[in-house]
Amino acid sequence: MKYERLRLLRISRNISLQDMADALGLKTAGGYLRIESGENKLKAEHLPIIAKKFEVSLEELIAFLFEDQLDECSTSSNEQAVTSA
Repeated sequence: MKYERLRLLRISRNISLQDMADALGLKTAGGYLRIESGENKLKAEHLPIIAKKFEVSLEELIAFLFEDQLDECSTSSNEQAVTSA
């Protein structure tokens, strides 16, 4: 999974790759770039740090990053409930 939205948010806030790497305790900017590109997984423990760095709530960040997946889960749950009834 690529985190294009994460990259766009970082760029809109004028935050460098190195700033994000430092905030997450990563050794290099490339480590963070690999998260944005989907090469490395985004860890749940990173989300509060990223939210703070971007000055948004954790809920806002999750909604922004995973909106498509949340919609799919909601649709799937609704379809299962209808077929079960």
